[in-house]
Amino acid sequence: MEHQNAIVSTACGKVLGLSSQGLLEFRAVPYADPPIGELRWKPPVPVRPWEGVRDCRERGVMPVQHLTGADVEPYRSDFYYEPLPSMGEDCLYLNITVDENAPGSKADRPVFVWFHGGGLTTCHTYEPEADGRAFAEKGIVFVSVEQRLGIFGYLSLPQLTAEQGTSGNYGLLDQICALEWIRDNIAAFGGDPSNITIGGQSGGTVKCMSMVLSPKFSVPVRRIILQSGLQWDRPFPSLSEAEQNGLARLSRLGLAQDASLDELRALPAESLLELPEGNPYIDFVTCDGIVLKDASARDGLLRGACREIPILCGCNLGEGEYPTPAGKDAFYADFRERLGDLYDTYGFETLVPANDSTAPALARRLAAYGLSNLCWTNIMLPRLYGEWSRKALHSDVKNYVYLFAHRTPSRPCELGTERDEEIQWSWHSSELWYTFRSLREGTPPARRWTAWDYALAEQINTYWANFIRTGDPNGEGLPYWPSSSDDLGYVLLGDGISGETRCGSPLESLMEDYVRRQFGLPPVSGE
Repeated sequence: MEHQNAIVSTACGKVLGLSSQGLLEFRAVPYADPPIGELRWKPPVPVRPWEGVRDCRERGVMPVQHLTGADVEPYRSDFYYEPLPSMGEDCLYLNITVDENAPGSKADRPVFVWFHGGGLTTCHTYEPEADGRAFAEKGIVFVSVEQRLGIFGYLSLPQLTAEQGTSGNYGLLDQICALEWIRDNIAAFGGDPSNITIGGQSGGTVKCMSMVLSPKFSVPVRRIILQSGLQWDRPFPSLSEAEQNGLARLSRLGLAQDASLDELRALPAESLLELPEGNPYIDFVTCDGIVLKDASARDGLLRGACREIPILCGCNLGEGEYPTPAGKDAFYADFRERLGDLYDTYGFETLVPANDSTAPALARRLAAYGLSNLCWTNIMLPRLYGEWSRKALHSDVKNYVYLFAHRTPSRPCELGTERDEEIQWSWHSSELWYTFRSLREGTPPARRWTAWDYALAEQINTYWANFIRTGDPNGEGLPYWPSSSDDLGYVLLGDGISGETRCGSPLESLMEDYVRRQFGLPPVSGE
């Protein structure tokens, strides 16, 4: 179909979008002034109205970063096979995709606001796996948000604190500013500002949780989608810790720790990037007592920050415990150390028989189901949180948990063993092709999708769309997905789809006891 143009009037001015195949796309719509020059490392300034019509048909820039995933399989061939967008600090934009009948109609369409992963350090909104067109085809207004990353989004320094009363959290404040713009303008695109769902994957889950925990955040969010786990116990560094981290970073960059802000703001952006050695995802939100008061997501969840907000949350089978213990002896030694007295209490070696050949895969599977010390790679934690929230907080909302276990079709002989499905399983981020239903013939070129891939993607995307619309993923023609709030329900998404609930087995009881202890989930009355 020949591309046509479309103009929508917002409170800030008119925007010109692109019409194609029944959808409208508005790219690089500004929600704040460019955070450059004197605005580097300052809270975002809401965008000023513009005259005339702003052309929003072309992609914007991606935030300044070292995009480490572009050099690593399977991400290089799955997500970054096309030329990357240009890069710059002028990145405070969002993208909107709707069906072509939405603008000018009754503003009653649900809104889904997406925050990409990559820690708080890398990635961008134009990656092919997070293409929101399938949601728009289902009557949802899809929005993806670009915000400052890395040193530009999360640097704390004593100099900045002296200037502003706090420092860091600039990327978080960008997100809040974007949601305020969406609340005030999305009706022009047919979206209902009272029916907003926020969602993210991996680092995007941190973005979502930190927003709803922030006292600075006032936009009513109806639902949350967290892909790759329930952020729980990773501590948010204090302001003083973050300042010390910032000073250490200046030293690593060869800059004086007492450099003036004028000097630092005058530096070229590229000179502030560190080589991604060691942990490339060091940037994090800060518990400064102003933008964030909770010391972790756990603290906020236990005080009831999401008591009225349904959460859809889960992880992938291939995310847990990789690399794994090699051999039977290492397997049992690892779990003895991890489980402590629960190891003998439950008779772990009898309960979980293993040999040298089965131990590595078994370790990964057990971790995904609950025996992991990482909050984002096991499903037992969000299952128990859903039940705890209902009982302890007397919450009426229902939460939903998934385990994605499908293996994407691979061609390891052509692209290296790191793409071998026997090694990768359902790897970190692979579910995005299915939740977005973005997989298409030739997208990406490295995949040869099967009929089941397309069918599974349609069903998963429909679950997500139903949840965005009503808070319940269930719907006509879909296998029933039981809520975690009701008997620890979850859905298994793999070679088939099946809803599961608490089975009461000794192994599941061990997982429950371990997760309660490991992650500090308090008991409720009667337990």
